[in-house]
Amino acid sequence: MKTATVLFTYNRSYHTEQVINAIKKSTVLPEKLLIFQDGPKKEDDLKEWKKVNRLINSIDWCEKEVFAAEENRGLAASILSGVNYAFEEHEAVIVLEDDCVPSSDFISFMNQCFDKYNGDKRVYSISGYSWPIALERRQYDVYGCGRISSWGWGTWKDRWNQYKADSDILKSLKGGQQESIRLAIWGNDCETMLLGNITGKNDSWGVYWALYVIAKGGICINPYKSLIQNIGMDGTGVHCGISQKFGSQLSNEQNNSFVLPDNIDIQDDTKREFAALYGGYTAVNTEDISKTNVLIYGLGNFYARYEKEINRDYNVKAFIDNGKKGWYAGKKIIGCKDVSKYNYDSILVMVQDIQECINISNELIRNKVNADKIILGHSQYGEYSNRIDRIAISPHGKLLLTFGNISLGITSKDEFNNVCEVFLGQNYNYAINNGEADIVLDIGMNIGDSTLYFLHHANVEKVYAYEPFYKTFYAAKENLREFLKVPGKLEIFQYGISSENAQRTIGFNNNMTCGQSSIANIREQSYEFYLNEGLIKQNEEEREQIEVKKASEVFKPIIERYPNHNIVLKMNCEGEEYYILEELLETGLLDKMTFIMLEWHYRGKDLILGYLKKAGFSWWCNDKSEDLGFIYGYRYS
Repeated sequence: MKTATVLFTYNRSYHTEQVINAIKKSTVLPEKLLIFQDGPKKEDDLKEWKKVNRLINSIDWCEKEVFAAEENRGLAASILSGVNYAFEEHEAVIVLEDDCVPSSDFISFMNQCFDKYNGDKRVYSISGYSWPIALERRQYDVYGCGRISSWGWGTWKDRWNQYKADSDILKSLKGGQQESIRLAIWGNDCETMLLGNITGKNDSWGVYWALYVIAKGGICINPYKSLIQNIGMDGTGVHCGISQKFGSQLSNEQNNSFVLPDNIDIQDDTKREFAALYGGYTAVNTEDISKTNVLIYGLGNFYARYEKEINRDYNVKAFIDNGKKGWYAGKKIIGCKDVSKYNYDSILVMVQDIQECINISNELIRNKVNADKIILGHSQYGEYSNRIDRIAISPHGKLLLTFGNISLGITSKDEFNNVCEVFLGQNYNYAINNGEADIVLDIGMNIGDSTLYFLHHANVEKVYAYEPFYKTFYAAKENLREFLKVPGKLEIFQYGISSENAQRTIGFNNNMTCGQSSIANIREQSYEFYLNEGLIKQNEEEREQIEVKKASEVFKPIIERYPNHNIVLKMNCEGEEYYILEELLETGLLDKMTFIMLEWHYRGKDLILGYLKKAGFSWWCNDKSEDLGFIYGYRYS
């Protein structure tokens, strides 16, 4: 069989020299060595480019032909044109790049495989590279897989003539059950690579060749012991970063006659190993009657990250995704309306964004799915599974969070983040060690998360909490219902605290409860931020009349009622903190506060620190941004 060996180079003289020296030491020299050097991109490349050019032109130990481009064509165009040129006069082609160092028996191995499997049209590609997988070696020197390798590879003219850069091939692979299984096992990384080609982020010819072979159900042959070492994963290449994931060491054995099976197939253990390599665990998972049957909502990065664990824990029956069609790893992708057609125990929502989790859960409930059958992936996988004791969905679509013996329901990502700041971030963790009990004034109760936190504080005798917005207040009332049954422990009030007694008309949005302000211009500023971040929609806006009361008039009777207690003031009230502190300072009530915890908004912290200084407070600060931060003020008795 007439075979050409093709070497592709550019401007890495060290790497190219290693490859040339290795070819020179081959037990079988190339019949003909075709060398293609891509042209320099810029002036800075010229020095190294010339070194490479001298190296390739100095080869005199085999028949050669050198092609040096004047302009840079890029990797894909160079390889495609070079391989096509080689096939004009040859039946088979061996391809090496300037970072693929072959063993001395590599060319012999390729020639033997070409002769052995020329008639087996299921075999599309031969490679001297051995994938980094743990396979039990059988009596032969090679194994079959379904993924081409572009590191020290070769093929026949009749197979290569079928190659084309078809960007629609993914669609056909996802359109069939068996095709989707092969794609998940052998090419789970190819969609990202193909998208990179389309958007111009990378220049890969190999992704099309890989997908074509996967579509055909083709076989690729590799040795158990690698005959190729890639030395280019050192950051010097245009298309390779620094990585050891696919690294391999050259075989020390020199083999003149490789043991090749007459009939080569792909074994199940090879499929399992490749699924682990590329993350396609769903495709090789076998059903187990002891495991729960689930439908998976979401096929994004969150699912991919925990695909192995999910398939270990569950039998995946189908995927739900209203924006996608077809199959993934042999499982049908369905819409929410098709859920009733499947027999399942639970629906596992594998979506990273908390707001989307809440929205999806409500969508499923609207489609007659019982809330107790909805499992959020965050409850079992990822950072929240280890930090929040329970994450569940209520029959009404609320997200239920449990921290120890504290439970509360939320309806938005905004509330979730706020609750995490309180219970995981411990924003209101404090201690006053003077032997007196604490009375907490909670301004900006919101949905009751901070109030619940204080109620579980060992030294807190009672909490007075204030929230002006109707829906938020009643959400807090629901979260605090058990404590409202306990006499003398908690009082909540549906009005805000300010420096005046007034009725105000303010915009309200359910999905920005933590950004609501009782000050109109502050609320509008916050609203624009939420809108620009995509957290809310304009058509969700309402107008609400709220009441605010003067801080001194509300707090004076409380302070007088507890003369031998610590008065702890907590404020998260979106701009009102400046007016409240000023009014408390003027009336002398700021002097009565023992400890202050507040979040300041938009106007900086200097004005607040000035008020605290006049009242004899010391403090520390935690600035989150130029518009937001925490201040903790304390005074010695």
